[in-house]
Amino acid sequence: MAGSRSSGARATSHLPFEIAIEILSRLPVKSLLRFKSVCKTWYDLIKTPDFISKHLQTQSALNFTSLLVTTYNCKTENHAVSLIFNDGPIILDFPFFSRGKFTLPGWEYTGRSYFSIGGICNGLVCINLTHFGYPLVLCNPSTRQFRELPTSKWPWLDDHVHVKRVSFGFGFHHSANDYKLIRIVLYSSPMEEACIQADLYVMSTCTWREIDADKVSVFLGERNNLGRFGSYVKMGGSCASAVLNGVFYWPACVMSTNEVIVMSFDMGDEVFRRIRMPVCLDGIRDETNWWITELKDKLALVIHPDDTRFDVWMLNEDQSSWTNQFKVGCFPRIGRYVGFDEITVVGGSKNGELVVTDHKLSGDLKLFSYDPKTRKTMDLYFGQVPYPSDIYLYTGTLIPLPDMETNEVVLNKKNNIKEAVMELTQV
Repeated sequence: MAGSRSSGARATSHLPFEIAIEILSRLPVKSLLRFKSVCKTWYDLIKTPDFISKHLQTQSALNFTSLLVTTYNCKTENHAVSLIFNDGPIILDFPFFSRGKFTLPGWEYTGRSYFSIGGICNGLVCINLTHFGYPLVLCNPSTRQFRELPTSKWPWLDDHVHVKRVSFGFGFHHSANDYKLIRIVLYSSPMEEACIQADLYVMSTCTWREIDADKVSVFLGERNNLGRFGSYVKMGGSCASAVLNGVFYWPACVMSTNEVIVMSFDMGDEVFRRIRMPVCLDGIRDETNWWITELKDKLALVIHPDDTRFDVWMLNEDQSSWTNQFKVGCFPRIGRYVGFDEITVVGGSKNGELVVTDHKLSGDLKLFSYDPKTRKTMDLYFGQVPYPSDIYLYTGTLIPLPDMETNEVVLNKKNNIKEAVMELTQV
């Protein structure tokens, strides 16, 4: 073991500092964390803000993406999160996952087992543990760190209130240089059949504040003659489907007219807006037939009009019109059409390729990329993931959580120093 450490030091001692930084920034987090036992200098380096920022930029530029898969075992009622790499999955067994309950400092919930992703940004993941959106946990799956967010007491947490739906948006706002989380709760009370409450969490200050009621009213619209809201909006999904330039986007439907739209929230001016869909969606109302994602740093709309193809539309800069980019039928080499439930477009890469999963309830999971220009597919991963549920693109980072104390889960107790040194010297 000591010999491996010495050989690693000799192998890299002649490298200029800038070259060493460049090499280290290209390694995934799971490799960098092994350096805790390889070299104190390296370990101190990867914890600095400058290196963390450099590593994030490099990983994003290299388009180094893995999968984050949520799983649910209906027999044990246990939830879990797995990170999927080319060499296999890593199950993240956080302590607040257990059968029929979860446990956090000062909290023990024993109701029906519940779990949802509230958002993913720069390697940080927001996890919602109850159907009413509280408490929330912010974690970095790559570093196995987690932190419960502070509480915020609002009327929808009262025993006499029925929570109908909770939606989240979690992302980074470049102008503010800060991470923000919005929580939107639709609930009913003995006095009102429909109420909307929204609050915003700012990570740098670890505080919540309520969004102005006038800004949130876009979800309810004007009341009709019967006193009911005539343009009530229902958002699809528990978290924003895309985050671009500090703006969250959700698929939504206007219940009174059955019109499908996109709802957005700008973290800058803190305003909700509605975006009209292209005319091709006039006959499609099922939420499973269309979804939104990010593609080449733009908002993309994926429409599944029938069992033989899907169309991809891009939102124009005017935020009010769409352009049909391309159509996809049968995937080459896959031999299957997109009409099967197991095939799902997870998202898009910065170079314009689609990332698609092919998974079954048996646990088989296949990830591949599709280039719309060449119409070629490339296998990214194939293996077993037990009880797969939701699948997200994920880029591992070293970004720490605010005021981190000792909430750290160590999953890989073995430090393969020789493998870590080889990875460093062979990049």
